[in-house]
Amino acid sequence: MNYQKGKLEVNESMTKKVIELHDKGYNFDFLLIGEKFLLCMQNNNSYPLKDVMVSSVKRAYDRFSHSYKHIHTIETSSGEKGVLLTDYLFN
Repeated sequence: MNYQKGKLEVNESMTKKVIELHDKGYNFDFLLIGEKFLLCMQNNNSYPLKDVMVSSVKRAYDRFSHSYKHIHTIETSSGEKGVLLTDYLFN
């Protein structure tokens, strides 16, 4: 098996879920900053965690990092919707 092809096959469920969420309007990508803020990668806005809704969507194995990733949806009070990937289940 081609190693690159194997990576794509293993990450396929994670990739499919992110694409599915983008198709549903979750177009922004978020990054957790410390333990209290999320940063939107597209518009550089930061949001306090207390002001956003976070929902767990899927847990998938990431062959690139050799670890499980958790896919979450983010909805801000100002209407941005996006995706957050973490190494742990975000509560």
